[in-house]
Amino acid sequence: MTEERITLLELNQQVRDGIKRHLPDNYWVIAEISEIKINRRGHCYLDLIEKDELTEKILAKARAIIWANHFRMLQPYFETTTGKELTAGLKILINVSVEFHELYGYSLFVWDIEPSYTLGELARQKIETIKRLEEEGIYNMNKELPFPNVPQKIAVISSQNAAGYNDFMEQLSNNPYGYVFYPKLFPAFMQGDEVKSSIIHCLEKIYEQEDFFDVVAIIRGGGAQSDLSYFDQYELAANIAQFSLPVVTGIGHEKDESVVDLIAHTKLKTPTAVADFLVSKTYEFEQELFRQRDDFIEFVNNYLHKRRQYLDQTGYKIVPLAKNTLDKARSNIKLRYQRLQHASNNLLRNRQHKLVTHRHKVSNLSVSLVKQEKYELFIKNQMLENNVKKYIKDKKQQIDNFEKAVNYLDPENVLKRGFSITKKDGEIVKDKESLKNGDVITTYFYKGNINSKVIDDENPPNK
Repeated sequence: MTEERITLLELNQQVRDGIKRHLPDNYWVIAEISEIKINRRGHCYLDLIEKDELTEKILAKARAIIWANHFRMLQPYFETTTGKELTAGLKILINVSVEFHELYGYSLFVWDIEPSYTLGELARQKIETIKRLEEEGIYNMNKELPFPNVPQKIAVISSQNAAGYNDFMEQLSNNPYGYVFYPKLFPAFMQGDEVKSSIIHCLEKIYEQEDFFDVVAIIRGGGAQSDLSYFDQYELAANIAQFSLPVVTGIGHEKDESVVDLIAHTKLKTPTAVADFLVSKTYEFEQELFRQRDDFIEFVNNYLHKRRQYLDQTGYKIVPLAKNTLDKARSNIKLRYQRLQHASNNLLRNRQHKLVTHRHKVSNLSVSLVKQEKYELFIKNQMLENNVKKYIKDKKQQIDNFEKAVNYLDPENVLKRGFSITKKDGEIVKDKESLKNGDVITTYFYKGNINSKVIDDENPPNK
């Protein structure tokens, strides 16, 4: 072979010199960070990529270096301006020079970073995610789910060691009303690249047990502001929006709202606020039960009072009515008697000549007629008195029945029949689920009461 032969070093030197001749300037380059490392000397090493927007296929790669003296200035400036750390997944606009080293090959030296581009890119991605959710008709799906009146069984997605999770459990367990909740933790990453996949995995596990749970709580409790961008990802938001149980979020940011916050059924700022919200929903339901109970008692009392008034008024009306009826009957008899007497007198005057022959007959007829009228009056009087007595008796019987029903339901009479009332901390115990091992309860009988301690055979207390 007659071609000139050179060493690899010589070739790399020619490449280096060619790059310096043809790419002498600095360039503003848009790229995505796929990996970032900071060594002990403070130098920052970046792996940069460019993806196809539709297919996510990687189109280009390059290594970049920010020397320690520049990184000490660029890092705080970028993070202060954007509120986010330089992390994998961020799109950045950087000012670079192209370098080629004979031993280490091609790389870019970073001299400046424009934070406003990253802010705009993150905002654009967030807006596009929201728009996509709306176009697909799933943005409000979780919000439209009915929220349970008593959300006691809670699937909690959080980091097990997070302070926010401990605050949530403390607030839920020590609520001022003594309500019992049943939270179950589904551990997940709340920061870093695994946020999306780990939360989706938890949702899949909860879905397998969805009949047991009432709601899902996603709580985070603070953390770096930069980690909030992980909660803006479309796939995570779409899973939560379409989930079959209401989702409550307490991701822990006072100023910014993530897409997950926006599509959740209920968004709250902190894990403690989530716990307070669940307690308040249970309190509202309990107050509604008390209101309905009071309304029912008031309704029954009003009904009984009205019935008593009606019976009293009816009794007051019957007595004058009966007296008036008797007076009319007497007046009618008297009038008839007077008319009969007058007719008899006229008959005697007109037929005096026949009186002698018919005296006995007329006398007997008169006596018989008077007896018959008196008898009819007696019968009517008896029937009227019997009817009045029966009506009054029926109404008194109704009153007695109402009073017996009220007395029958009186708590003291219930206790007399052998029943008892059990209370814990002054509150009536309505079901076993409100008790736990070691609770002291008081049982009230008709005569006296006793104190007992709860022992569950299936879950005996620790000795």
